[in-house]
Amino acid sequence: MKKVEDLFFVDVFQEAKVIAGYGGLKREVESIEVSETPDVIHFLAENSLLITTGYAFKDNPVELCNLILQINERPCAGIAIKLKRFIDKIPQEVIDLADSLDFPIIQIPESLTLGTVAHQLLSFIWDSQIQELFYAIHVHKKFTNMMIKGYKLQALIESLGSLLKSPVLLLDPLGEVTSFSHHFQADQMRTVVKNVEEFIKSDIDTHREKDTLSIATPHAQNEIISIKLFQVKTMHPYPYLLVIFNPEELPYPSSQLAIEQASTVISFTLLKNEAIRENNRLLKNNFFTSLVEGNISSKQEIIHQGKQYGLINDLNYICVVCRIDDDKQSPDIMNRLYDYLYKYLNNSFFNMDSKNIVFMKDTYFVILMQVPMNIDDPIKGLIEERLKEFQHNVFLNLKISLSFGVGNLFNDVSNIPITFAEAVEAWKQGAELFQYKFINFFVPKQLIELMRLIPEESLQNFYENTLNSLSYPENKDEEDLVNTLIVYLDNNCEIALTSRKLYVHRNTVKYRIAKCEDILGCSVHDSQSSLHLRLALLMRTVFIK
Repeated sequence: MKKVEDLFFVDVFQEAKVIAGYGGLKREVESIEVSETPDVIHFLAENSLLITTGYAFKDNPVELCNLILQINERPCAGIAIKLKRFIDKIPQEVIDLADSLDFPIIQIPESLTLGTVAHQLLSFIWDSQIQELFYAIHVHKKFTNMMIKGYKLQALIESLGSLLKSPVLLLDPLGEVTSFSHHFQADQMRTVVKNVEEFIKSDIDTHREKDTLSIATPHAQNEIISIKLFQVKTMHPYPYLLVIFNPEELPYPSSQLAIEQASTVISFTLLKNEAIRENNRLLKNNFFTSLVEGNISSKQEIIHQGKQYGLINDLNYICVVCRIDDDKQSPDIMNRLYDYLYKYLNNSFFNMDSKNIVFMKDTYFVILMQVPMNIDDPIKGLIEERLKEFQHNVFLNLKISLSFGVGNLFNDVSNIPITFAEAVEAWKQGAELFQYKFINFFVPKQLIELMRLIPEESLQNFYENTLNSLSYPENKDEEDLVNTLIVYLDNNCEIALTSRKLYVHRNTVKYRIAKCEDILGCSVHDSQSSLHLRLALLMRTVFIK
């Protein structure tokens, strides 16, 4: 793109004189506007150079200060003014203001008409833009041919860096470098890559929306690197970022249009790669869905089919299910988040000696962890630590709240459906207890919890038929009988031990147990009767409040 200083190569501007604002000669200029109206600010495009005689300010030239302030804000490239027609001299206040703003004021030679100046300057600018347009078309063709021939993403970025003669990076939606040009092979430049990556990731939501950034170099004090960002959009909700270093130093005819053409082809390449990954993901999800639903019964078949998806025999297996707390998320959004969650999972579990497999089952993201048989560290503590880190990172970067259910560890590949079912059950229990942002480990249900799964009417019939009148004690004597029976059975029917715990004589224990047997109509020493009595007495907490 042309700058104000470039215009002095044009014949009509070779005798033009800069009156003020020398510091602004590197301002970009995209068009030329001729106007004599005081409200010209409403009709000026950005980066335009205003050509005028100052007719609107002939009675009060100082009013040019207001005009300069307004068009500097737009921003415009400057003012070219023809003096001696309506204004003889630019007031000193106007010059001082222009100098303070680095806003160029250029005096046009008296012998030239405004039309001649505008025509030649526009031709000069348009010739440059036409060359940039042809170059952009050339770049588009070159990159399209590379894509059709199957060149990989890294080759496209390498080629773009060579064309621009400038370092180029491609960052994924998480701000991590996926490809880079040959400029970064030097050790010093690798430090720059790391510095840029960390800077972008520090506030990626804000940086995504910016066109240009300035970053301090890690190896030199007071040295700043300027970069220009181009969004490369795919089917995912967050774009990739194409990073061009030192954009102000790009050689002619490199232009923003040429870079945008290259980024469009890069976008198509990313879309192609995503389509391939999506197909592989579908096949993988289908296999593991069949596995955890118990539709693959043969262990050998599980091992044979699972090998292509990373399933390894003779390891320990544990399932972790993950679900977005906002249950209104559509399946499409779930799929779009898959890649980011997958990458976060690998990063979070990076330090664990495990080989993770990630797949989707219904509304759950499932992490199948495969850990060595000889793992010494307490696996629960390691998993909880990594999940908390993962939970925090996802919420920080994607603003998504996640919760987890974790199953038990099994050492046989055929038990993967069991650890998956436990993980789902743990998630459901956690949702009832904690509602959101939880990590819940599966705990086998206690006997009383299992009893609560039986219909209450059936449970009550069993309870009342087993304990008869002792089901609902009506006086202290009946309470004593029930308490003695509970202690007696808990202590394996030992009279001496029962009497010591109840602080009563052993004969009292014998009498009460005999009395219980009369009421119950069975011997408490019979194995089946003893089991029924123990179950019924366990149910007392359900029916005796």
